[in-house]
Amino acid sequence: MGLILGSGSSKPQYPYDMWYGVKRNLSSSDYKLERVGNLDLHRTLPIQKRLRRFVENPDGSVKYYLGANDSRKKDSGATADITGADGNVMVEKPDYYVRIELKGSEFIYAISEYPLPGFVQSSRKAISAFYGTYDNVAKIPVSGSFLTWNGDDVARDSKGFPVFTANAVNCRGGSNNSALDGTYQSQLGMARTGISKATVRSWCNAAGNGIHHGAYRCYNEIAWLQRIEYASLHCQDTFTTTLSDGYAQGGLGSGCSVDGGQWNTHNGYNPFIPSGVTATLGNNTGKVNYTVKNWANSGTDKVIPVTSYRGLETPFEYLWMLADDVLVRHGYPTADKSTFYLCEDKTKFTSHSDSATTVPDGYKAMTEIALGTSNYILNNDVSEKGISFPSQLGGAANKGYCDQYWQPGAGSTGWYGAVLAASALYGSSAGFGCLYAYSRSSYADANIGFRLCRN
Repeated sequence: MGLILGSGSSKPQYPYDMWYGVKRNLSSSDYKLERVGNLDLHRTLPIQKRLRRFVENPDGSVKYYLGANDSRKKDSGATADITGADGNVMVEKPDYYVRIELKGSEFIYAISEYPLPGFVQSSRKAISAFYGTYDNVAKIPVSGSFLTWNGDDVARDSKGFPVFTANAVNCRGGSNNSALDGTYQSQLGMARTGISKATVRSWCNAAGNGIHHGAYRCYNEIAWLQRIEYASLHCQDTFTTTLSDGYAQGGLGSGCSVDGGQWNTHNGYNPFIPSGVTATLGNNTGKVNYTVKNWANSGTDKVIPVTSYRGLETPFEYLWMLADDVLVRHGYPTADKSTFYLCEDKTKFTSHSDSATTVPDGYKAMTEIALGTSNYILNNDVSEKGISFPSQLGGAANKGYCDQYWQPGAGSTGWYGAVLAASALYGSSAGFGCLYAYSRSSYADANIGFRLCRN
């Protein structure tokens, strides 16, 4: 299998002042982790602080970094263009080094800025700061924000509708329904949804610049950076900015959580938060309140706290996220198991035939999980590069990894896609580790979007 935990002493034999990480007792269902390594690095978080937003050139290189405390500005202080006209708005996941240690029931996930003995490189990647959309004029996928601002508030007209930039009509979200423009269900400035993996892949390929939507690896690596920062597997634990002895506490809180029936009434499960609401946070972790006018056609407004983790807006519990670098094969290698496959070569991403008996080129088997039930994740297996997949269920909203895995019932066979993070109606089931492998790769829905990626 491709997913083998690194073996060795639970007290790694390398310099203790150059790494930091977390330790977990695998026999325990406690979601809290123990900070290990250099505790001062847990306070300064040098790797996490290198997560930052930037505007990219067509080839993926950095055109300019955005302001640390305000993404509407360049890091130079000059005004930035984050509409996509200057280039996609991305979050840079920096280059660093990872070591996975397992002895008995003790598991350590260690990271370092330096290539210490036994550490493997986690290469630089980039993922769009916002869910992506599609420019119907330029015929390219885009990550940008089309909001205008009145000070630090979203600018609105006399009816309370957000005032968008002129190019917002070219990049309409949802299903690109122009009939909704000028209504409370408008998809201007929103993420594009209701599209399959293959459709987004064709958009990326047509751009011809190496962009893709193979989000699993970068998203999972950022998830582990968040877990190390908070020493917790519970990303939805209570949000607080208060430190304890210099350490981050709690979690990120819930995402854009809403009642599913109300959401359906509002706009049929289409996006309801414009991209870029958290631009005023810059690279900082926090929440920005956004008011949805006439929520669910009720005549009243709804205030939605929009989360950003170090530049990654709506990291979970808003829209499901397509992941073109992952496939799940149910009923394999035996009828009662499923196998996760990962591809690191964007030129080989595929949806694969549902009933194929062969493994697609470039996809590597990672780990197995029992087939038949959906439940909260208790344990993950972690690769030597630090990428994790569910391996055991039986957790809860406050036990194990605290996120849910969905799969079809016993007897299901063939190849399925995977979507991540969970949409706004899933409550405690959502999170960085949430994974839905219940539908085929061709599945599309109003609450499933995508993020653009580089690696």
